[in-house]
Parts: sequence; structure tokens; C-alpha cells
Amino acid sequence: MHLCRVAHPLSGIRWSLTDSKQAVTRSGSSKISILVRNTPPTRSRCERFIWLRWRPHPVARVEPEDKYSIGDGEGRDDEAAFWDGFFEKLKPLKESFDSAREGFADSFIGEGLDTTAQLIDDVSDAAEATTRRTVELTYSSILRSPASIVVLLLLVTTVIGRDAMEFEHQINGDVEIYLPDGADSTILLQQVREQWSTDIFILYVQTDNAVDDPSHRGTENITSVEILKQISWIEGDDQNRGIGGYQSGLDYNKEDRGGIDGVVWVISPAQIIKEANSSNYRFNCAMEKYALPTGDNEDCAVSSLNPYEGYSIPEGSGAQERIDRFVEDAEPLLSNFVRDTNNDGIWDTGVVIMGLKFDMSETDITSRPDPKGSTEENPDGILRDHKAFITHSQQLIYEESNPVDCQLCHRVYDTPTSTMDEFTSTDNRKAITITGLTPVVHDISDAIYIELVDRMLPISIVLVSLAMLLLHRNPKVIIICGAPILMSLAITFGITVIADIMLTPMIISVGPILVGLGVDYALHLTNRIEENRIELIEERLEMAWSAQRDGFQTEDIDPWDPHISLTATVRAVLTTGHAIFLSALTTIIGFSVLRWPSLVPIEPMRTVGTTLLIGISTTFVLSMLMVPALVQLLRYRKSRSKAFDKLWESIGEIPVKATVIVLIVTLALTFSGARILEEQLGQGISGAADEVPPGLESYETLREYSYVFDGGQTNMFIVDATQRGAQNDTAPIRDLPILDAIDFMQVNKIDQVANTSTVSLVTILKSIHVDVVIGDLELYDESLWEILHDECWDESTNPLRPDCWAYVVTSREDMVNVAFDTLSPEIRSMLMNADQGSGETKTLVYVNQPYLNLADAGSLRDAIDGFLTGVGCGGSAWTCQGLGLDQTFNSLLTGGLPVSIDVNDGVHEAQSETTIATMLILLIAMTFLFRSPRLALFTMIAVGVVVVWQPLLMRSGGVNVNFFTAMVGTIVFGIGVDDSIHIVDRIKDEGETPAGIVKSVSRTGQTIFETTATTCAGLSAGLFVAIPGLQNFFVLMMLLLILALLTSSILLPAMIVAYHEFGHRITRGESWLDYEQSGVLSEEAVLEAVIE
Repeated sequence: MHLCRVAHPLSGIRWSLTDSKQAVTRSGSSKISILVRNTPPTRSRCERFIWLRWRPHPVARVEPEDKYSIGDGEGRDDEAAFWDGFFEKLKPLKESFDSAREGFADSFIGEGLDTTAQLIDDVSDAAEATTRRTVELTYSSILRSPASIVVLLLLVTTVIGRDAMEFEHQINGDVEIYLPDGADSTILLQQVREQWSTDIFILYVQTDNAVDDPSHRGTENITSVEILKQISWIEGDDQNRGIGGYQSGLDYNKEDRGGIDGVVWVISPAQIIKEANSSNYRFNCAMEKYALPTGDNEDCAVSSLNPYEGYSIPEGSGAQERIDRFVEDAEPLLSNFVRDTNNDGIWDTGVVIMGLKFDMSETDITSRPDPKGSTEENPDGILRDHKAFITHSQQLIYEESNPVDCQLCHRVYDTPTSTMDEFTSTDNRKAITITGLTPVVHDISDAIYIELVDRMLPISIVLVSLAMLLLHRNPKVIIICGAPILMSLAITFGITVIADIMLTPMIISVGPILVGLGVDYALHLTNRIEENRIELIEERLEMAWSAQRDGFQTEDIDPWDPHISLTATVRAVLTTGHAIFLSALTTIIGFSVLRWPSLVPIEPMRTVGTTLLIGISTTFVLSMLMVPALVQLLRYRKSRSKAFDKLWESIGEIPVKATVIVLIVTLALTFSGARILEEQLGQGISGAADEVPPGLESYETLREYSYVFDGGQTNMFIVDATQRGAQNDTAPIRDLPILDAIDFMQVNKIDQVANTSTVSLVTILKSIHVDVVIGDLELYDESLWEILHDECWDESTNPLRPDCWAYVVTSREDMVNVAFDTLSPEIRSMLMNADQGSGETKTLVYVNQPYLNLADAGSLRDAIDGFLTGVGCGGSAWTCQGLGLDQTFNSLLTGGLPVSIDVNDGVHEAQSETTIATMLILLIAMTFLFRSPRLALFTMIAVGVVVVWQPLLMRSGGVNVNFFTAMVGTIVFGIGVDDSIHIVDRIKDEGETPAGIVKSVSRTGQTIFETTATTCAGLSAGLFVAIPGLQNFFVLMMLLLILALLTSSILLPAMIVAYHEFGHRITRGESWLDYEQSGVLSEEAVLEAVIE
């Protein structure tokens, strides 16, 4: 007896041939004729090696129906003639290939491979038997007590996932974590942090003159005494130093380099005025120390006569006049920090820029509670970090400040200011707003988390539930499919909290992948169990009908009979469960590539890989255990829709009936996508406003600052004179030739680059003026830079230059030390490294630029690095010789712009390399798992074309590449592979025949549609998120998932059909669709079932 089932693609009726003769099952008046040919042995299913030829042994040969011959009076089909001729020309090539294959198969190597294949089959059969027995025992235990399994898994989930929602606190929002490992920017950034600061904190200050409406506009100027004193109070000065608590200001210790108050340096209009106001005292003291014979050089006896000693804003009579003079002297430097935004001649907007210490754990700032509580690593349960400093600043400015000391701290403008534009979402603006890259990054991370968890997650749960209910018309499916998903998410993120795994904002991509795979696993298994249950019930009904026909009594059939449930479940696990296992295994293998540092130098992407490995494994185990238990416990039966089933039977015929059209459309789209692939996906990762929650005050203010001040991106390069050593009786970095070289680099090179300005020691020395009067003799009334370059140093002994005679009392070298000691500790902390015993050896030059498109910014970076490279860099980015001095080195540019460019390049490079590596590894893995290189290749093609089509969607939708869309390809790749594997495994199960392909697509394709629709329903909740960039991310992902559905359900089967059709056309000169196992399906009224 031989059992053969054939599914008619239109009627859905099953016919069974139960012997070698003939069997016909009728439905209504229709009769179906089935031409049956011999089924090839199992060996043809495995396609062990392409060189091994299978030799069929047909029981009986049936001549196929001649659809293409030309009868009497018929015209010749030109298309048919073309294809007949085309394949006829290919026959010699095919015959040569067959001959070579036969020779190889008969050779020693071929026979050895054949023996190896047999051994593999034997091992596989043994493993299959063991697996079957294990599955039967496992699921018999589960189905006997499904409630116990569910309770046990719920308890495990509760224990592991109780802190899952705390994963927010595992997210590291620092920008530099995106830097590629070992990148020059990373190393240079670390070197800068050793002595200075790269974390920028900004106070954006606007007076009442910044109000846009002239009728509400005041006359306050940033450089007026009252405004400067309020800004100075926030910063901290000699007037409030030592008071304690919030009343001392943010930077109350000027000499600690951030070790106590967390602020390494401050530069602002108020700081520049304080620097100038106190410079005369420090200058005179330094003169006594280095140049003037006044006795005890440490007491500064002469300097003490100077009334402007304090580091504070001038007070008393004539204070404004003195400030105005300082403003005039320091105008080149001050102009970087003040603006007249409405062109009325009053500086109405200013900025206070602070450099923060990277590690604030040892500072005295106000701490914040550790969300994890008291732990072994942090027994105190408190944190001092940038987030704590931001909270500390908000408390000091907005709550603890006294309006008498800082009226601006409590002022809010109800009408727009002149700097606001159409992108500003609110009309209100605080007079002092906290911004800067550090606060903005933290605010964005917090806002995105709130949007996703508080808004999107509840909506997503509702939409997913509605989608499942609509597709299955049974609310039980929500529990069956939803419970494993929620539990796997809880366990996954719970493990990240327990293991203290650092997460990044890119973790956003993990949720959709796990939800998509969870829905996929659960629905595939649920539907296959139900499908098997229906078949078993029909078999019993057929047997009962036969028994009743013969006069026997039969019992009612219970769908939940233990034998039916166990058989349906075991069959599902051994078929669809096998596909789920292959899917999970290949997906894990694919995403494991993200853990390879050699391929992925971006830590956030490696973090995504780690989380996915945990999540996919958890999702697979929970789905395989929970779904059968819940199906049995809830007595779930799917309400089938005949119209929907008939629709999918028609869809299942598309790959068979429209193969050429499917392939042509695919090739056209793929070619179009490939042409713009590099152009579209190679775009710089944008940081536009549509990727930030609207109304985020810190971001909107930073955007204004970038536009109004042509700044925002703080870059820098290091000048290192350590190897040069002390020369001319000065510390290494104080040597005048080095300062001259820095000046030349600034003025003649870097400042000439578009949208670029610089600040260095030279800039400060040019901005600080001193006037030294002893008795009636005025020695100096110049800037420090002018004093150092005064020609009188060379003419001090010239009897014809009496104006230079005063210079004879000291030397230019001594005056260099005087000039540097005139600078306040604040400025020295900002621009020079600490004195390690031999004087300062390094200085930092700041290069300021606005936030620019990365494509434009890249050329600016290249131009600056070209200047800094000079004659060469000696193999490293920190030993360049751009200054042209022996033993004096400078680094290439680092900071905001280089970091952004390197992050962009790193993400693109890592993503492209991991995509290629993943495809190759999955191709190899599936070759072994399917035991068919052909099916593995078809599967990867079906997934790969979707990735190639992505640029078409992005261009048509105007979607930019950003940190969200950069991960879409990875997500679609993970889910797309899963869909294609299910189709391939079902086709292998049903047989690579036209009827088998139609049935596979109509059944498994329908389930893939349900999983895709459910996943898209969940993702559509992203449209309710108030972040346009995230909305684009979710829309793009939904469209790509739909394309993945189409490629797995239509393109992949079409490639299999084309392969067989092409092969049979060449070898036999006839259509595969009328040949071998499928039979000939006819729609005539009366047909006979004939077996010859």
C-alpha cells in the first residue's frame, strides 16, 4: 500500500490513493482525474551533493499532456517556439555537465562522498528517532499537566524579570560610546579627558531685550553690571565663595580642576570680565616675582596697592565704565559669547560654557539616588554623575537661588524671543536655560524611554490584541501568543539588569525583533497544532463513517482526546517545531556576528547582539513549552474563514502560474535598489529635529545656540611640548616660539576654514590688557600678547629709544612667565595641563563650529587635519608636526565633529560588514541544516533583496539615515530569515512539487501573513509617538516586513519553481508543471482517475 495525498489548489479537497490501483473521492458533481507517477526515493529530498546523480526507477511512465505541439490548422506560438529553441541550444551544455557529473559520481571520490552521505543519513535517522521519542515523552508530560508548566514558567519569569522595567537605568547615553574601538577620536578623547574636559554644559542667557515683540522689549545688556553679577553668582566668584551649599555657585573652587565641584573650567562674558578685572593684580604680583627688585617677591607688596584684586565683577563708582573698557579690550574673545539677535545695538543673548569632569563620583555635588538601590558595587545607594550635576544645577538656578542675587534665574518670557523660529514648539522661554550636548543627550534618552514605555507599549499591546482577535476570532489566542512574548521580554531585560549589562539607545531595535519572532514562533506552532488536529479529526470521522456504513456503533469524537492532542502536538513540533528550531538557530548564529569586535567595533551594536542572543533563546524555549500547554489548557480552536483560506490558495498559485512575472519584477526592483544602495544608505547619520521629542527645551535651545552663535560643536587638538623640555627659562608649553606657531596655525590656517573659529592661549593673551603705573610712570598699557611682542625688548639699551628704557629692568623670557601667571586658575585649567613639577607641558586649542551636515562637515575636518598633519604624523594621530617645531607635536582634531564623523563611519561600516558576514555565515549554516546549498541560497536571496529594496522606500518616503533607521536592516534580516525558513521547511515537508508548493504557500504563507500583520499592528503604535524620526523608523520597518512576507511567500517559491522548470526544460524538453509527482490537474466536468 502506498499513501499519496494531493491538494487541489482551488477546491481544497483532499484525495487519497490508498493502493496501487485507483481511488476516487467525489465532491458534488465534480470528478478529479489524477495522473500519478512514481515518487522518487527520500534521497532526492536531501540533495546531498550536486555531483551525485539520482537515477529514478519509475513504476510506470505516463506521457505528459502535450500542451505545446501544433495540431492541424493551428498557428505556431512564437513565444513557445522561442523558448523551445532556447532550451534546445542549452541541451549540449547540460549533457556535458551530466556526463561530467556521472564520471565524478563513479570515481573513487564520488563513491566516498556517497558512502559519507549514507553514514550521515544513518546518523540522521538515529537522531531523528531519538528526537521523536524525546518529543513524545516531553509533550506527553506537558499535556498531562499543562497548568503546572504554565505556573512554573510564570514563577521563573517573576524571579528573573522582576526588575526588567529598570533596564532604563542600564542605558548609557554618552555619545562617545558609539566611537569605534581603537579609533583615533577615541584615543584622543581619552587623552583630553586625562587633563581637561570634553563634556560641555551650557547656560543660554537672554535679557528682556531679546523679546521679539518691541512693545514688550526691555533694554538690558548682557554686559551691564547687574546682568554680569547675576551670571557671576551662578558661576561662583569671590563675592559668594565659601558661603557653602547652593549659594556658592556651580564652580566655587577655581583651582580643583573639577575634583570638588565637578566643573573643570568656565568661560563666559562674566568670566572674561572677572579675568580682566583681576588680571592687573596677578600681573603686578608676577612682575614682583619674576622681574622687579621689590624685596620679598612672594608678598606682592606693590601689587597689594591695586584696588581691583578680587575675581569678581567690578562694583561701586565707575564700575560700568571699567566694564566697558574691559569689553572693548576683550572684544575679539567676548564676541564668541554674546549676540545682538534683533540688531538694535544691545547684546541681548549670552552663553556660559562649562567643561565638566567626566567622572564625578568623588566630587561634592548633590547626589541622586541610585535607581538600583544599595548594591555591592554601590553600597551607599547614591550616584554622582552628569545627570546628578544637571539636577544639581537646576536646583541651584531655579529653586535655591534668591531673586536678590539672581533675578534672571526666576524669569520666564511669555512671548517669543528673537532667536526662536518655526521649529520652536513653545512660546515660553526661561531667561536662563540649561543646554549643551551633555544635558541634551540625557534628556533625549529619557524622553525616548518615556515615549516608548509610557505611550507606545500600552497602545502596542492593545493593537496586537485586536489584530490577533481579528485574524483568529478567538480571544484565547491573545493569551497563547502574548504570554510567551511578554515573558521573554521580561526575562531578557531582567537578565540585562541582573548581569548589569550596559545598554544603549540602540536597544530600541531589540523589542521589535523579539516581538516579531515571538509572534512568529507562537502562531506557527499554534496553527500547525490546529491543522494537525483537524486532519486527525477528519481521519477519525472517515473511519467512523466507514464503521457506521458497516453497521457498527461509534462514539462521538472529542477534539481534546489525549491521543489526538498528543499526536497533533508531536507532529507540529517535529515539522513546524523543526522549522522554528532552524529559524532560532540560524537567527542566533546570524546575530552572534554582532558580538565579534573584529567586525563590530561599535559597542552599542555589540550590546544589541548580546541582548538578541539572550532574547531569541528565551523566546524559542518559552514558545515551545508555553504554547502547547496554553492551547491544551484553554482548549483553543481556531475559527477558520473559508474565504480567507480560498484567497490564500489563490495566492499559493502565484509562484507556480506567474513565475516569470515574479522574477522580472524582483529583478527590476533589485536593480533599482542596488543603483542607489550606496548613495542612500551611505548618507551621514543625521541629527535633525525630527529625531527629538518636540518641546525638549534643552535641544531647542542648543539648536538656537548653534544657529545664532555659529557654534555648538566643541572640537580641540592637543599641542605637546613634553619632549622639547624647558627652554628660555620657561615651562615647555610657555615657550614663545611655540605660542607663535600656535598663533600662525590659528590665524593663517584653521580660522580660514569655513564656519570655524578657534580659542587658545594666544586668544586669551590677546584679550587680557594690563596697565601698570608706578608713580607717574606708565610701564604698560597693552594686551599681554602685545607686551610679549613689543619691539622694545630689542631696543631697551638703545639710547635713541627712551620709550624702551623701562624694559631693561627685565627680559622677554621673564615676561613670558609673568604673562602666564597673570592668567587665572580658571583659564589655565581650561587651556593647559596641570604642573607636574617641571611646568606645564601641554595646551589645548579649541576649534568651534556649528552643527553641520556630516557630508559638509567631513570636508572641514579633512581641511583642518591637513593643516595639523604638517610634514607627517609619525604613524599616530597624536604625534603630528603641523607646528613645524622640533620635538613639539600636535594631535589631529578630536571632539564633537570628529566624534560624529567617526560614529557615522563606524555605524555604516559595521552594519555593512556585519550584514555581509551574517549572510555568508547563515548561508553556510543553512546549507548544512537544509542539506541543500540550493535551498540555502534561495533563502538568502529572498532575504537579501529586501535589504536592497530598503533604499527605494527611504527615498520615496524622504527618510534620512539615523540611529533608528540604521538598525532597520538588521531587524528585517532577523525576521525575514525566519519567514523564509518556515516556507522552505514546509516545502521540504510537502515535497518540491507544484501541488506541494501551492499547499505550503497557502498554509504556511497564511501563518506568515498573520504574524506579519500582528507584528505590524504592534509597530503601528509607533505612529502615536511624538517623534517624527521614530515614526519614520516604524513605518519603514512595517513596509520592509511586508516585503519580507512577499519575498518569502512568493519570490522564494517562485525561485524553486523556476529552478525545476529550467532544469526539466533542458533535460526533458517539457514543462515541470506537467511532470512527475504533481500530476495533471484539470477542470473538466468529468475526469477519470487513471494509474498506468
